[in-house]
Amino acid sequence: MVGLNLNNPLAWTPAVRCMAATGINLVFAVLYLAVYAHAYFYPLAVPEINQDFLPTATLVVGLTGGLMGVLTLISYRLRHRTAPTCWLTLSTIALCTWVIIFSTYFYGFYTHLYAGVGIVAAWVVGLTLFSAREMLINLVLTTLCNTALVLGAYGSFIPYAPFFNTTASSIGQVNPGLMRPINGITLVLLGVVLGIVFLIIQRWKQRERELLAASLHLTQANDIISRYVAIQLTNEVRSGHYAALERHERRRLTLFFSDIQGFSNTADAIEPEDLSSLLNDYLSEMTAIAQRFDATIDKFVGDAIMIFFGAPQSTTDRDQALRAVNMGIEMQKSMHVLRQKWAAAGIVHPFHIRIGINTGQASVGAFGSNQRLEYTAIGRQVNLAARIQAHCIPDHILISHATWALVHDQIVCLPKGQVTFQGTHEPIGIFEVPLDAAPGGVTDTRAEACTGIPLTV
Repeated sequence: MVGLNLNNPLAWTPAVRCMAATGINLVFAVLYLAVYAHAYFYPLAVPEINQDFLPTATLVVGLTGGLMGVLTLISYRLRHRTAPTCWLTLSTIALCTWVIIFSTYFYGFYTHLYAGVGIVAAWVVGLTLFSAREMLINLVLTTLCNTALVLGAYGSFIPYAPFFNTTASSIGQVNPGLMRPINGITLVLLGVVLGIVFLIIQRWKQRERELLAASLHLTQANDIISRYVAIQLTNEVRSGHYAALERHERRRLTLFFSDIQGFSNTADAIEPEDLSSLLNDYLSEMTAIAQRFDATIDKFVGDAIMIFFGAPQSTTDRDQALRAVNMGIEMQKSMHVLRQKWAAAGIVHPFHIRIGINTGQASVGAFGSNQRLEYTAIGRQVNLAARIQAHCIPDHILISHATWALVHDQIVCLPKGQVTFQGTHEPIGIFEVPLDAAPGGVTDTRAEACTGIPLTV
């Protein structure tokens, strides 16, 4: 049921709280009516019950139970409403107060043990479901009415405990000294018990509110932190896997770099506000795509993006390479949509990005100082991915031979020759991924065609 969290009544909606209070009383009304019916049909089994008063008690409990049922149904219909329903809350408290008052009168405050216990139980339930201010209505009315009933019985204006006969039974025996000291002590003890219950429940509610506030604060903090670090790192920290993040590991990663062609010239050509809007649009869209492919976003360096697959969580090399390439395809396609949007807004210098992807061994972990660490990947293969991206022409995707070997059976790749990049000792075969790449791959003959004249970059 929406709005009903059994672990925390404070999280219930106002109507659900009313439904709980009226529902409890409705159940007791049905049980008491069953007892009354037994007493009516088998009077000898309960000689202490006053048969003359039984019809009155049945009528009062029956009507009250009916009203409880109506409020329960109304509360059920409004159970999803989070806004306060003052009229429903006040009606519920007033009716529950009436139950305490007539029960105390029927059964006798001093001679019926369950009267005092019932008041304490009602106080516990009421304070749990409602606020102290709302329960003040119950306390004032109950105190005034019960005091008036005791004084009325003491002055013989009304019968005391009319539900019972005047017998030697401890349950039905009328106490001739209603105002004797022992009864005063009972009243004081009841007040002390109610006060203790009040303090306990109020302290519990305060603690729950503090925990709720702390939980909301933690949620907001986690949300803010997740904007500064990769979501995978946030999840690892939440799971308590701190050691896995702090140590350095050699892992086979698929590394992704993208950059905006001529970003400096574009920045000089448009207003700073327009530039910020464009850059936020671009980075937001790229981040959303990366998260859909479960990529680890390493960093934004101005307009450049570094992403890798394989840490802190890893799958297979092939899966990671396929996700990286498919992510690049989706990013380039999304740039076309973004450029249409920017053109409609009057932006005459839209962004065009280059993408480079490489697969290889890298050192991944936390790097930095004792005061500030950054979870990143470093190594020759990382540098190679960045240089492949720089070698790419705008609106295209280039991948290394190592990545091609993992994805060529699923994605068509066009050989673009061999290039000797700075920091590499041998030429690296590179391939272009068309944006309309379809499953099927390329043949071995086509792969061999990439062994052209090496270039140096």
